[in-house]
Amino acid sequence: MIQNYDATKLEPEILDFWKKHGIYEKAKEKNKGKRKFYFLDGPPYTSGKVHLGTAWNKALKDSVLRYKRMQGFDVWDRAGYDMHGMPTEQAVEKNLGLKHKDEIPVYGIANFVNACREFAITNMLSMNQDFKRIGVWMDFDNPYQSIQNTFMEGEWWLIKKAYENGRLYEGEKTMHWCASCATSLAKHELEYENVTDDSIFVKFPIKSKKDEFLIIWTTTPWTIPFNLGVMANPNLDYVRAKVGNEIWIVAKALASSFISGVAEKQFSILEEFKGNKLVGLEYTHPFENETHQFRELKKKHSKVHTVVMSEEYVDISAGTGLVHMAPGCGPEDYEIGHRNGIPPFNTLTERGVFDETSGIFSGFVAKKDDKKITEEIRKKGLLVAETKIEHDYAHCWRSKDPIIYRTTTQWFFKIEDLKDRMRELNKSIKWVPDFAGSRNFDNWIANLRDNGITRQRYWGTPLPVWKCKQCNDFVVVGSIDELRICTSRGLMKSG
Repeated sequence: MIQNYDATKLEPEILDFWKKHGIYEKAKEKNKGKRKFYFLDGPPYTSGKVHLGTAWNKALKDSVLRYKRMQGFDVWDRAGYDMHGMPTEQAVEKNLGLKHKDEIPVYGIANFVNACREFAITNMLSMNQDFKRIGVWMDFDNPYQSIQNTFMEGEWWLIKKAYENGRLYEGEKTMHWCASCATSLAKHELEYENVTDDSIFVKFPIKSKKDEFLIIWTTTPWTIPFNLGVMANPNLDYVRAKVGNEIWIVAKALASSFISGVAEKQFSILEEFKGNKLVGLEYTHPFENETHQFRELKKKHSKVHTVVMSEEYVDISAGTGLVHMAPGCGPEDYEIGHRNGIPPFNTLTERGVFDETSGIFSGFVAKKDDKKITEEIRKKGLLVAETKIEHDYAHCWRSKDPIIYRTTTQWFFKIEDLKDRMRELNKSIKWVPDFAGSRNFDNWIANLRDNGITRQRYWGTPLPVWKCKQCNDFVVVGSIDELRICTSRGLMKSG
């Protein structure tokens, strides 16, 4: 006869039986000394309660561990928790009624850090019980925690090793930035959403040529005030097209679709030539007189506001075949700017606001005020057309807000010179399924960039670098003991 069991009663009885008789411990002890199977848990965040995805994740892992024990393996397992970072900061800010990062110093950094620690530990203990409640066998009594000194010392050791091997450096780069979180972001912290944005076509007057213009296209009007160059493809065909009383330079393949279709104007072609003939052509920035930094930049960097070449980032899939370049507002722009000796330029604050040095744009908010910036371009008589574009745009996976780009100084691990070696080693690894390694992981390695290891927040592992403000020399420590020794010898000031 089939009996109906009340799971709410049966499951607690089973859990109590396991605990009373040490079944998990006996299962581990049974295979001691046999062939080993090593499992270190990929940690969930302790920023909330266990959700369905986390429970499913743990149940699947538990199934594998039980299977390996039944096969006779000596299974070493350890649970773990990711307890630092923005998810916890945001939750604690909300609990404390803090509206943004700027209010944390007023509340007290130590007070805030302690609140984050208490929040994370409370959630960890609750999650331990939930995982045990669904029957997962792991070492929840000794989980690794990213907030423990031993864990953070491990990170310090890694940073020290990178320094000793010449792979730690401080540099200024254009980074993904979340204005809501007020910090830089890594690529894996981005989510892409299909959105509809305004795109604009703008005339850049060519110097020493009356009524002759480079026509650029951009989907990010907020970056125009930071424009320092125009990219053309040396291998594409371009034309000088007569449009009314003006001459426009655009890619030949896009001339008809853009001038007739988008700008809705008649035109005739005066000249055809390859893109490489545009190298060094100088133009006047729409806001050259309003942005005093341009003068200093042009004095120091001769290629500012000239045409430079890029085969990688200029094509004829859309636009005009001429791409506006702001090295301070995008990684690709930064790359081409760096190649041509054009520095990153960006006056945004951590909150994405144009600072007081930004002239007529002071107080504008990046991306949110695209229409205001477009209107300033229109006032100059340099706006050719506006169109809507549907495209994928990066958003912060925490705040869910669109990201911007900022030129910012961070600490990095140097890894780009290792990519070829890593790709070669990857070929010797057996992947199941094969495409996961031969295609997906290989593509991931091929697109690696030097990794930024710093963030502009309060709840995380402290960077073990002390830098002298006078001479810029710095000391890197790899452990708490090293920190004590360096402090006692006067090599740094504690705190």
